[in-house]
Amino acid sequence: MSFDLHRLRIFATVARAGSFTRAAEQLHMAQPTVSQQISALEDAVGASLIERSPRRLRLTPAGEALLPYANRLALLADEALQAARAAAGVAAHTLRLGVGQTLATYLLPEILRRYRERAPHYHTRIVTGNSAALLEQVAEGTIELALVGSPATHPDLIITPFMQDRLVVIVAPDDIWASRDTVDINELRERPLLTREPGSALHATVERLLGAATLAGDHVIMLGETEAIKRSVEVGLGVALIQAIAVQREVALGRLRVLALRGTDDRRTYAWARRQRPWLSPAAAALVELLSIHR
Repeated sequence: MSFDLHRLRIFATVARAGSFTRAAEQLHMAQPTVSQQISALEDAVGASLIERSPRRLRLTPAGEALLPYANRLALLADEALQAARAAAGVAAHTLRLGVGQTLATYLLPEILRRYRERAPHYHTRIVTGNSAALLEQVAEGTIELALVGSPATHPDLIITPFMQDRLVVIVAPDDIWASRDTVDINELRERPLLTREPGSALHATVERLLGAATLAGDHVIMLGETEAIKRSVEVGLGVALIQAIAVQREVALGRLRVLALRGTDDRRTYAWARRQRPWLSPAAAALVELLSIHR
């Protein structure tokens, strides 16, 4: 029996999501349908592909062996479709862009405004997420470009910086550090610390600066959104290391105090990522040209 590409896509999505429920949401399918398709694929292979458990799904040895081929076949199918669409002039005029959550909130609106002024005839399809997930989507061909924060690395992608920012320490206006201008990096280990979840570029930066052992401590609170971190610091739950572009409004309104970081490199780089192939669609090339002006 030959493999069904649709079932291979479903299998790859389940493996990536680690859950039938999350995979069904991403695929816009009913969970029982996803389970049925996986069962049909297992019948075709003649072996179990996924070990079901209450906490998280795990691939069997057969599933581990099949997954890279499923990803490659899905990618090849996507490239074939994009090539056909490009020939018809469809894909060439659609920007498929992934944007990190912080950039989506604090930088993307201005970038989109300028992009539409320069290229009003192009359409945009935008997805948001943490840096690790977006880089994988670029590598898989789901999106053509991604705007992410540093550190950002992927063996199959070209990462190009386009903007510099800096990390700052934020505290509540009545915090014991509020009257200070600077904080040493090592002092952050003494306070309750709020940061982003693993997979985000900010979490990777804070982990690099403070060490994985510090982030594993009981005094660290991890949240999925930058806005949640800011609100938590405002009400006095702790301090945070955060991108300067994310707190300009709160500082201007007096809701947060910003302190410069001592004892380490506080520079923050934002970059765009693309696959290692020689061409970009005209829509993507127009955005790259705009970002090159930002540098």
